[in-house]
Amino acid sequence: MNIAVQPVPLLPLAGQMFVEAVSRHRTGQIAEAEALYRAILAIQPAHAEAAYNLGVALQTQGRLADAVGAYRHAIAARPDFADAYSNLGTALQDLGQFDEAVAIYRKAIAMKPDFAMAFGNLGVALKEQGKFDEAIVAYRNALAIQPDYDAAYANLGAVLLEQGDTEGALDACRRAVAANPRTVIGLCNLGASYKALNRLDEAEATYRQALALRPDFPEGHFSLAQILLLKGDLTAAWPEYEWRWKLREYGWLKAMHGEFAQPRWGGEALHGKTILVYAEQGLGDTIQFARFLPEVAARGGRVVLAVQRPLMALLSQLDGVTVVPLDKPLPPFDVHAPLLSLPGLLGTSLETIPARIPYLRANPAGIERWRARIGGAGFKVGLVWAGNPSQRGDRFRSPRLPAFMPLFAVPGVDFVALQLGAGRDDIATNPLPPNVLDLGPEIADFADTAAIMAGLDLVITSCTAPLHLAGALGIPVWGVIPFAPHFFWLLERSDSPWYPTLRLQRQDRQGQDWSAVVDRIAVELAGLRG
Repeated sequence: MNIAVQPVPLLPLAGQMFVEAVSRHRTGQIAEAEALYRAILAIQPAHAEAAYNLGVALQTQGRLADAVGAYRHAIAARPDFADAYSNLGTALQDLGQFDEAVAIYRKAIAMKPDFAMAFGNLGVALKEQGKFDEAIVAYRNALAIQPDYDAAYANLGAVLLEQGDTEGALDACRRAVAANPRTVIGLCNLGASYKALNRLDEAEATYRQALALRPDFPEGHFSLAQILLLKGDLTAAWPEYEWRWKLREYGWLKAMHGEFAQPRWGGEALHGKTILVYAEQGLGDTIQFARFLPEVAARGGRVVLAVQRPLMALLSQLDGVTVVPLDKPLPPFDVHAPLLSLPGLLGTSLETIPARIPYLRANPAGIERWRARIGGAGFKVGLVWAGNPSQRGDRFRSPRLPAFMPLFAVPGVDFVALQLGAGRDDIATNPLPPNVLDLGPEIADFADTAAIMAGLDLVITSCTAPLHLAGALGIPVWGVIPFAPHFFWLLERSDSPWYPTLRLQRQDRQGQDWSAVVDRIAVELAGLRG
């Protein structure tokens, strides 16, 4: 989004004070400018320009609710103040009020049809609502008015990337950088476009170019970390990965538990201290990185692990680890560490990833109970076709049930559907054949899933939590992964240093066509039975 101090003609009353306020504002003396704007409004409440600039000063300080009030003051003083409407939209958008922001942008555009910035900001709000086609129209309208509008090109590239139009995204982002070689957002979106094409060297160079311009840009560091992880350079990646805590989406922990008074753990010996380790991302990530907890315990402390409730029963078996729910008040502790920071703290490289498999085990009583339910005879394959749809890019990593239907024709195979969540909706329009036992409605948590997997010969799954579970249990698993994979799967290899029993079945081109992968899996599955 683009917000600027609006140059305005001086009004007779408080004119010199306004000149001084704008001068201080432009030289970065925000507190002094704010005080002067407020003084002007005390003298002349109808001074729309002072109210507008006060809103800008407040918004740049992150005082969004106050900025909204200032912009509304400006609009009340001048109802046709299109720039105030546009900035009001950006403040509302930053507050997560996207519906109102969209309505406000449309009012600004109705007043000023050639308002390129309002069209650009409208596109951002529409993208946040998931209205990608409408966002594209808004960006193109902005570019029709202002062909060198680098932010509109950069944001257009981001939406095209979300839509799977990688080449279109690459072109838009290149145009953003051509229009403004110093556009950090344009460079980062260009890096993301290269990443989607698995052009990792170009992606890394582009992110580094962005960070040279803005060394404190968290999104650039976090994106660079993902490139380095994909390239297998874990040692260089971990420090960059720590920048995730400066991203807005990672503010949930502070919102849930407040700011921890205790210090972050630095990897040193614990000498009997209690360390709190907490899950921070998806269920699969928690399973994947639980392998590091024994190494933490070996540093001589008591380990308390706070995790998502569906994983509590499964992870409670870890030796030397006390498991507590993440969403409840936490027990006392001396130091703390995020779960996905452990490999960096422990100095993990590609060659030293703990791969003592299995590091999780199913409950023996659960194994017997589920084996009785499944039956013992025949070659049994567990199947998961979709992950969490709220995860970014899920539609490109989840093949869905229709794509997997040809597997059911492989002779001599009995399937067990392990699918939970929204992916189960696929069953209504794609009925499962008789050789598929659907256990999804009976599964209570991941301890159940683990016990079921213990009675299977193979698991075939999309890139989601059951893949990690099967790998952690040491069960043979085929992971069906997208062309541009999750950054821990590296490129151009079918094995994984994270899970010795995992075989990666890679999509051969970018997009949502999984037919070639499924055909290959069907042939290989038939070969196992042949």
